[in-house]
Amino acid sequence: MTMDSPSLRRRHPSLLSSGIALGCLAMLGIATPAQAQDDDAPHRVGLLLDVGAPHGIGLSAVVRPTNWLRLHAGPTTNTLSFGVRGGLSILPMDTFIAPTLNAEVGHYFGSEYSEVLDWLGREPSATSEAIRDVTYNYVTGSVGLEVGTKSRFNFFFNVGLSYVALTVPDPTPLIQDASGDDSVTSGPLHVRATIPSVKLGFIVYFF
Repeated sequence: MTMDSPSLRRRHPSLLSSGIALGCLAMLGIATPAQAQDDDAPHRVGLLLDVGAPHGIGLSAVVRPTNWLRLHAGPTTNTLSFGVRGGLSILPMDTFIAPTLNAEVGHYFGSEYSEVLDWLGREPSATSEAIRDVTYNYVTGSVGLEVGTKSRFNFFFNVGLSYVALTVPDPTPLIQDASGDDSVTSGPLHVRATIPSVKLGFIVYFF
């Protein structure tokens, strides 16, 4: 029969405690990288709010199907009319501060733009009748800088160019006012221009 010595019995609890401690450390070492990986994973669904010129204020739903691609769509307003838009952003770098390449298309529904004359300090006249039911479409390409690419809350700033196609259904009063000839008439007026575009906004991700 073999008997444990008192010194050996005293060492058993110490060995057991050391084994439990080592096991806990190993599990913690496994769990920590997994948690860090979850924190680094980009969020996929959220809301975007931005303000800019010339296209006003927009609120969009955002979906990020991959790390490098983001899609958005939603309503817009320029305080005179309401519209809709859709677009995409390419994020070539998966970093906290990253450049972006952006494209957007939009449409503003028919509305009265005679208030523009008030902003210019002009008195209402027959010309105001021509600035009714004005619609326009646009396509914008821009480059941007985004802060917080992998966070739940992102800021961004974009600059670029917009191609705008505007339609005035009855421009006759405008042309008569400009020419001083009441005999001049015209069909719908289509105006196309490429103008600078700037936009500042943020994104909040929920999932």
